Amino acid sequence: MVQVTGESGQGLSRLAEQLHREHRDVGVVGQDAAAHISMLRATVAEEVAFGLEQRGVERPEMQRRVEHILHLLGLAELAEADPAELSGGQTRRLAVATVAVLEPAVLVLDGPFAGLDEDSTDRLVTLCTSLPDTAVVVLGHQAHPQLPGEVHPLVDAPPTDAPIQLPDPVSPGAEPVQLGEVTGHRGGQRRRWWQFRRPTVREFTVGPVDLTVVPGGVLWLHGPNGSGKTTLLRALAGLDGAPGTGVGVSLMLQRAADQVVDTTVRGFVGTQVPGLDPETHPLDLGATDLLLAQFRAVAGLGRPVILADEPDVGLDRRGRQEMHHLIAGQLRAGTALVLTCHDAAFIAEVARYARVREFKLG
Repeated sequence: MVQVTGESGQGLSRLAEQLHREHRDVGVVGQDAAAHISMLRATVAEEVAFGLEQRGVERPEMQRRVEHILHLLGLAELAEADPAELSGGQTRRLAVATVAVLEPAVLVLDGPFAGLDEDSTDRLVTLCTSLPDTAVVVLGHQAHPQLPGEVHPLVDAPPTDAPIQLPDPVSPGAEPVQLGEVTGHRGGQRRRWWQFRRPTVREFTVGPVDLTVVPGGVLWLHGPNGSGKTTLLRALAGLDGAPGTGVGVSLMLQRAADQVVDTTVRGFVGTQVPGLDPETHPLDLGATDLLLAQFRAVAGLGRPVILADEPDVGLDRRGRQEMHHLIAGQLRAGTALVLTCHDAAFIAEVARYARVREFKLG
């Protein structure tokens, strides 16, 4: 077990690519978990088995390995679920399963704990320490304390335990805004273009819940992976057939790449971004800069409520500090923020300059 740490843009993902390119039998799980899901299989178990099928593994051995890896990662109950209907955290564990099941000599995990709740994190730690014939390399912005083995900084960096500079306190407004009763619903309506008949997929409903926000304040939606946080945000934004709230909202999607709608940073954000070439394609940015650009683009719509789905995931130390200042700027302008987040430390930092109310799901 080896951990390699570094800031966004210092070459962590390039290191993963280099290991895969220059060494035999190296399996890599990248930062973008959804990119590992083929969408060619109807169930989670079939998705995990896909790579084994391509290698001609015998059916009994294939079944044994798939069941074992699903159990280690806490996905056994989702074995028959549609991979496209999983939460972000469940998708990340599935991505790890699709590579780990191949039993490579070296398993490289790039930012594997991003967006995971406590149980999912424990499951992933268990997996990393339960592969007797596989060396594990974990890449991240900081070392994970539960993992054994050596930690190697990619480059010399300042101490990570120094406090970041948070914004000055923001006073919320006095008049709350009623978002009303909202119900989120996913599944049951989806059919891929190549399917003649509608597949049978599990349906998921969260709510109804009655939500109120305060201009200049923060509402924190939290709960375990799969509890419906993203589904609820999408319903608030009027997606998936939901009627919306009647209040102007803008939604920051959990996967930043899904929100890129222009070929330049200037076109995507709508303004100049300090430190970034305005003609750069947004997808050529590092994970931190892309996430910050995404928040700027969403905030630039000027709506009274911002819905941010895990805006902390993928941020390095510098990006975390900048995200706090972007959030504070929106709060000072009277915007209400509804966010989901699994990192209690990030929320504690927000609470040092803003008023945070909690709403727990699941």
